[in-house]
Amino acid sequence: MVSTRIALSILLFSFSQAAAFASPEKYTPSEKTRLASVKSLDGRIKVYAAASERIHKNLRENIRNREFAAAPDTLAAWAELLLESRQDIENNSKPRSKSQKLIRYEIHLRQAIGEIRGARLRAPFEQKDDFDEFLEQAENTRKKFIEILFATTK
Repeated sequence: MVSTRIALSILLFSFSQAAAFASPEKYTPSEKTRLASVKSLDGRIKVYAAASERIHKNLRENIRNREFAAAPDTLAAWAELLLESRQDIENNSKPRSKSQKLIRYEIHLRQAIGEIRGARLRAPFEQKDDFDEFLEQAENTRKKFIEILFATTK
């Protein structure tokens, strides 16, 4: 009886640990549905921003708990999301448009980049390159958003 409880406890603990290290998907099913159904660019930006905030929150919690195992996969999913959103926004934004949704998305991204730079310092050495790669792509995406918002071209 006692050994059964111990075995069950160990099994439940291992499942909870696997769930804790599971990396988030780029989109949840509801975000995928909303993204497919929304026709306006501002509506899609809102979905992109919500997905980015969700992934950022998940990564922040993992870093706070010093659970770095899922960080590379999380950063990769986040980078894919940023690239996809950047391409959509580049292709569909109107010149000189000052989308409030895009402004908020850029602000979120700027704040997240600063926070991830700080978290990089606490990451294991073997993950520094993953953080650096993500930060470079995120900063390029943020700069492109600024160019779109203020119609600056190089």
